[in-house]
Amino acid sequence: MEGIVRNIVVCIFLQKRGKLLKRINFKNYYMDSGKIIQSISILIIAGALVAGAFIVYNIIKISGSSEKTSMPTEQKLPVQTQPRQEVQSQVLQEDAPKPKQSTSLPVDINNVKITGRPYIGQKDAPVTIAYWFDYQCPFCKKMEQNVITQLITDYIEPGTVKLVYKDYQFLGADSQTAGLASRAVWEIAPERFFEWHKAMYENQDGENYAWGSKTDILLLTKSLGIDQIKVGKLMTDKAQIYQSAIDADKAEGKTYGIRGTPGTVIGKKLITGAQSYSVFKSAIDQVLGEQ
Repeated sequence: MEGIVRNIVVCIFLQKRGKLLKRINFKNYYMDSGKIIQSISILIIAGALVAGAFIVYNIIKISGSSEKTSMPTEQKLPVQTQPRQEVQSQVLQEDAPKPKQSTSLPVDINNVKITGRPYIGQKDAPVTIAYWFDYQCPFCKKMEQNVITQLITDYIEPGTVKLVYKDYQFLGADSQTAGLASRAVWEIAPERFFEWHKAMYENQDGENYAWGSKTDILLLTKSLGIDQIKVGKLMTDKAQIYQSAIDADKAEGKTYGIRGTPGTVIGKKLITGAQSYSVFKSAIDQVLGEQ
């Protein structure tokens, strides 16, 4: 490009001096000198037109851009006819799930399934107590120590009460493992069940804390003179059967309104939690008085 401009300037200079060459070499492209002047004029006019068009185009573009980026007009929000807090409360009430009606059955010990469940006391005792528990539950441990030991002395050993153990194992894997072991112990050594059951709570060290694995339980079982090999085998071979029974006990407890442990049914009364011994004694005496 610089060479072309230079040759054009030379051409104009020579023309003024009357020494215009007939041909000028624009590198490898040749053009008559007369046509060069004509072409230069055309280029100047065309350049002016292109420049003008470019300026007009940019003016239009800037104008259009300004229209597009102009601030939108303020939109009016719908008028709120209720206070904000009241509207929010109404939405929450509409979104909230509807309360479910209670599906609990009337509490009655005569309807509780006790066949095949571990128990202590006379088989045909006049009063039956159903006791839902979890081996990892600290409140069950409290009940074992403060209530059941006294029940044994006052009612179970004299033959007045039969205590039936109902599974509500829900506090983790150790609870489930203990539930399986208790079924196995009951199956091979029912006369040693309470001793084993009591030892389980004596070794409880906190909810799923450290002690309570299958190995721990089998070592405890062995220390009590119960065949831990048979217990371990039953825990494996009959795991599905035992687990179904455990789940059935828990589901049944829920139908009577039990949602945690301990939970106890005496006659037509449900006692939730590890309450004082007097509460249990009163319920037992009421059943005896109605017979």
